Amino acid sequence: MRQKPERTIKKTISNGFGALGYLFCALQWFWAVMLYFSVVQPFILFISSRDSGQANQAPSFTFTLPAPVQVAIIIIVVVVMIVLTIYMLIKIPMNIVKTSNKAVHKTTATMVPMVIKAQHKKDTPKARVKIASKLIIAVKALVVMVPVVLTVASGLLGKQSIDYSIAVIVGCGLACFSIVFFVVQYAAASMLRVKISDLW
Repeated sequence: MRQKPERTIKKTISNGFGALGYLFCALQWFWAVMLYFSVVQPFILFISSRDSGQANQAPSFTFTLPAPVQVAIIIIVVVVMIVLTIYMLIKIPMNIVKTSNKAVHKTTATMVPMVIKAQHKKDTPKARVKIASKLIIAVKALVVMVPVVLTVASGLLGKQSIDYSIAVIVGCGLACFSIVFFVVQYAAASMLRVKISDLW
């Protein structure tokens, strides 16, 4: 019974580094998508200009609230925004980590039977764990490298909202952080004797 809390702490420490790896990986994808925003931007501007043109044709109604009511509404809006910001700062990173973890493990679980068949091995629990651990590393590497490729390929765009050298430096920097945290996760698991199957 004494070993259970110790194991939990060891798993938490190892998976903490994994969580940071997933967070930086999510930032990589966000950065890569943002670089390609210039491709979609003309379409968004076209839609917004159409909407604003239609809005200008509509009759305008003006209604002014009394000063005390305006102050009360402003205070309520500010309080709601502060509460939402605090909630998002706490909740969003955890949701990113949980979603990334589930996606990686579901992908791995789907691929394990196919790999076993392709290698003509017996479908045993030990073989599944061994193949799954290798596939998780491969999927993590793929998830880190794809946004790097997209970031580097963004130089082929005719028009870019961000300078290409800055885009590559930031994209590769985020990738380095992701890789470092994932490597530290596995190193910590090895040192603390945490099973690879218990890692995120």
